[in-house]
Amino acid sequence: MPHLSYFVPTSGYDPQERERRLAVMRPLLAPGFTIDMLTLSNTPEFLDQAADFDAAGRAARAALGAVGPDICDVIISGGALDPGLRELRAAARVPIVGPGEVSLFLARLLGRRLSIVTVDEHAVAAAKQMVAEMKDRPEVVSIRSMATPVRQIVADLERGRQALRREATAAVQEDGADVLYLGSMTLPTLGITEELQRTLRVPVIDPLAVALHAAQAVALALPPR
Repeated sequence: MPHLSYFVPTSGYDPQERERRLAVMRPLLAPGFTIDMLTLSNTPEFLDQAADFDAAGRAARAALGAVGPDICDVIISGGALDPGLRELRAAARVPIVGPGEVSLFLARLLGRRLSIVTVDEHAVAAAKQMVAEMKDRPEVVSIRSMATPVRQIVADLERGRQALRREATAAVQEDGADVLYLGSMTLPTLGITEELQRTLRVPVIDPLAVALHAAQAVALALPPR
């Protein structure tokens, strides 16, 4: 039975929040697949500042060396902007799916003018780095901050929904985007992706769904253990 691990190199999700996220993921799994969430205890609670990305990355690289095929078939990196993806892959013993890498390739098939909507200014900086490293993508016309860090969204989901609606609408109406990317793995869990697709009339790429489907395809391609 193929097993996936969703790897989050931060420590701020309590058991209820972890279960809330897994409840969003499980319906996206094909029959026979299972998933769990790997978190670390000695890392920043959330990626609230630039230094947190570095600290979380160091801890993640150290931890992934212990995750082998006996634990899972494929790891999903729990960051929509693929922070440190190359280094994580070098440390890992199983394939790692980067949500941003897969989603930006998909964006190239869906549109020509991409806007990334993410949570705060630190995530904007990470998005700029990802865009600079990714060549197979459409033109990025804007990277918009919701000015609402993940810590605040987890505490008040409706506040997160309102901020996402505001910036996604501006990306289309002001920036001329014809495809949107949700630049945080928290944003798909707010439950308004289909609403945005319907009201804005453009493709909206959900990094959680894209990464889960890609990880399942990778697992099915592996030789049997």
